[in-house]
Amino acid sequence: NTYNALRLSGSKLICQKSTIGEMQETVIFEPKLNVFKTYDELEIKPDEYTIVLLCVKSKDTIQASLDIKNKFTDKTVVLSIQNGVENEERIASVLGYENVMGALTTVAAETLEPGIYLQKGNYGLLVGELPGNEKLAWEHRLRIDVIADIFAKAGIIIKKSSNIYYDLWSKLVWNAAFNPTSVYYEATVGQLLANSETRKEIIGIMAEVKKIAELCGFKLNEDVDHKHLSRTDVPEWYDFRTSMLQDFQQGKEIELDELLGVIVSSAEKYNYSVPYSKTLYQKLKNKLSTGLLAKKV
Repeated sequence: NTYNALRLSGSKLICQKSTIGEMQETVIFEPKLNVFKTYDELEIKPDEYTIVLLCVKSKDTIQASLDIKNKFTDKTVVLSIQNGVENEERIASVLGYENVMGALTTVAAETLEPGIYLQKGNYGLLVGELPGNEKLAWEHRLRIDVIADIFAKAGIIIKKSSNIYYDLWSKLVWNAAFNPTSVYYEATVGQLLANSETRKEIIGIMAEVKKIAELCGFKLNEDVDHKHLSRTDVPEWYDFRTSMLQDFQQGKEIELDELLGVIVSSAEKYNYSVPYSKTLYQKLKNKLSTGLLAKKV
């Protein structure tokens, strides 16, 4: 499993990037990693600031937060690096609103096997304070600035978000469309976009998510869906399997409710019709409950 692979062999990251029509590949190998099975195994010093990167699937958010609470101090902050728009509130319900920050990645990555990962294109990390927490400080400096410096020393450049929920909703426009669709049709990103019917579904869902975001108080850029589509509809993304498809193919529970169900339930709340999202959600629910396979594209 992943724990044993990382503990015994370390990690290997294969980075692929297309430059002027040529694919460049860089391999980053970390032979020795400090790996722990549980948060309780970590040595947390109460007089030191602690940054926790919470990267679990949404269904595990509450349990992970409870595990962190066992060794929680007033100098701990949790960065939620997860898909969806509800995880920050879930963490806050356990650890306190002022101790949570939001974050998101912009990266296409696959697990080739435990401990070996493939990254396509550039990697980005966007971090932001939750509304009302913008002026929280560590050692007389804005907390987010301190955290940005810590990441920079580790060679990771982060961008600071002035409205993290806005950015999370912007990312959901892509996730809600591509992830569930890829599972239902069991297809790569390129296969979905190459088929006129599935391409139409994806475009329809992205438009619906954009509208639901507006109803929830986050009016996204008009062209956010078009930008998502243009950056995805490129040769290097053709064989990319979404994270939800990877989970499905490995027999893991998928984040259907967190990425698409939230759109359907929000639409019901605001009495707004989302036919593309609702149809796919129901079809995928049925597929998961019956084990029926959809017609592959």
